[in-house]
This record gives sequence, C-alpha cells and structure tokens, in this order.
Amino acid sequence: MNIEQLEHVVEVAKGKSISKAAESLHITQSGISQSISALENELGIKLFKRSRKGAVPTEAGKRIIIKANDILNNVQELREEAEGAANAITGDLRLMGIPGVMPTLIKTTAYLRRKYPNLAVDINEKGSFEIIEDFQAKRIDAGFIAMNDKLLQQNVGLNFEPVSKGKLVLCVGRNTPLSFKKSITPEELKEQTFILYKDDYVQWFIRDFSNVFGKVNVLFSTKNGDAIVMALREGMGVTIGHDYSFANHPLVLSGELVTLEIENFSDHVVYFGWLKQGNTPLSQITKEAIDRFNQVLFMDQPY
Repeated sequence: MNIEQLEHVVEVAKGKSISKAAESLHITQSGISQSISALENELGIKLFKRSRKGAVPTEAGKRIIIKANDILNNVQELREEAEGAANAITGDLRLMGIPGVMPTLIKTTAYLRRKYPNLAVDINEKGSFEIIEDFQAKRIDAGFIAMNDKLLQQNVGLNFEPVSKGKLVLCVGRNTPLSFKKSITPEELKEQTFILYKDDYVQWFIRDFSNVFGKVNVLFSTKNGDAIVMALREGMGVTIGHDYSFANHPLVLSGELVTLEIENFSDHVVYFGWLKQGNTPLSQITKEAIDRFNQVLFMDQPY
C-alpha cells in the first residue's frame, strides 16, 4: 500500500469513474485500474463495483475510502508543515572553496535554494590560505580547502576535516609536445614556462621546487582562471594545480587541456576538506550544505 494508491482510490470515488480519475491525475486508465486491483488484492476486499456505467464504491470500499481520504489530508498537512519549516529558514550562508569546486558549490546552492527559498547563499572562490584567513576572521561559515601533511602540522589549531585525497599535477594545452606524455620529470619541469594561479599552496610548491632544482621561469601569476586557460590553449606555458581542480574542467574533459603526473618530487599528496569552527556545533543549514556538497563531490569525481 502506498500514497499513490490511496490517491487513485479517492479520485475514482469522487467521480465514480476510472476514466475521469485517469484524466484528472494525468495517467492511463490501465495504470489506475492495476493500482486499485493491487490494493484490493492486498486488503482482501473489493473497493469498487465496476461496470460500463462507472465504478461505484462497495460498502467495505466506502469505509476504506473515508480512511484513505483522512490519510491524504494528514499527508497534505505534513507537506504544508514541512514547507512552512523550510520557508522559515532565512538568513545568509557563506561558503568558499578552492579553484575547481565552483561547479559543486553551484549545484549545492541550487539544491538549498529549492528547499529553502528564503535562504541567501553566498559562494566564492579563493586560494586555500585566503580561505583560512576569511574563516578565522569569521567572514565565512565554512570553507573547502586543500592541505598537505606539512601544512596540517603548521596549522594544528585548525579544525580540518578531510573528505578526499589527491595531488598536484601539471596542466598543458593539447597543442604542445608535452600533451603526448603521461608524466614529466622534475628536470623537464624545470625547463618550462609557468603560468600560475595566485594561490599560496601553488606558490609553496614552486618555492619548494626552486629550492631543489633552481629558479623557474614564471610568465605571470593571476587569480583569473580564464586568463590561465587562454594562455594554456595558446601554448604560452604550463600550470600547476590540484588534480581535482582539473578533473571536471570542460576543456580537460574535451581534450583541449591535458594533465600530467609529476614524477619523483617529494610527497605532494593533497587532502581536500572542510574547515569547521572548533568546538562550536555547526548550524543545521551549514551541516546540510556540507553534506550535500560532499554527496555531489563524490558523484562528480571520475576516480
């Protein structure tokens, strides 16, 4: 027995006709007939006397139909109560994420706005260290960042909850010779011209790399992701980033951009996760936003 069957029974009883009920509910007569027959078999009684003139409730059917109508009214009240609770959730929710997660943040925001139409959601993209600063200044409710073991040790006081693991990779345009390779050695990497996203994590990698292999050639650094993509497509240089930042990028998926593994250079495993406020419990809406984001994140991951 389900709500849909009860709706079918009540609608047929209203018009004393399966055809009228089918037209009202926008389903086939066969669908309603089979639904009612299944309910009758489950209950062990006949709900309607069917004939060419229509469908008339039996005596037992009348009692069942009254109860079914009561149940549907209660269900409607429940839905209205839930809708009222959703509309009662107001205010602002401020989320921030590293480059590459904006599509996931947008999907999360769309879900929240459908469920809570009076909620204002502000989403933004920054580098991990800037997100940490905004989070510590309480300018955001939660931030999705990238961290490695060294940075975790340096930021012991941060409440960081990892949800995924990745690494730094090289990204190049498909019209460059490097696009035919699966990986690149540090010696080969040293000879490249870099176009960098202005993120402390990327800067840390370049600084660490330069300390070992010598200064690298940086064409420019920017926080404009579109500028980096344009330069890569023109073959002006290469860039470094988290593998997740590129995983679902349309140009990577289409083959316009190609990612390469970086061979034998320290341990550059990256943990992706959420900054949360110390011992302060998360608000209901922040927790729901994080849970939804994580669900979408894992559905989107190609690995």
